[in-house]
Amino acid sequence: MDNLFLALGAFFAIGMMILMIKYAKFIHNQPKMEEERRQEPKDGSLPRDNS
Repeated sequence: MDNLFLALGAFFAIGMMILMIKYAKFIHNQPKMEEERRQEPKDGSLPRDNS
């Protein structure tokens, strides 16, 4: 029974570490994505709906 909880705890810890790494990469890429979002309207590539 103790081994089951140990295994579940290890899987949970590894899963949380993977999610934290993915979230850190996402946060690190946010400024680049925001910069691209700001540049798109200047190019006029996005049609604006004035309704």
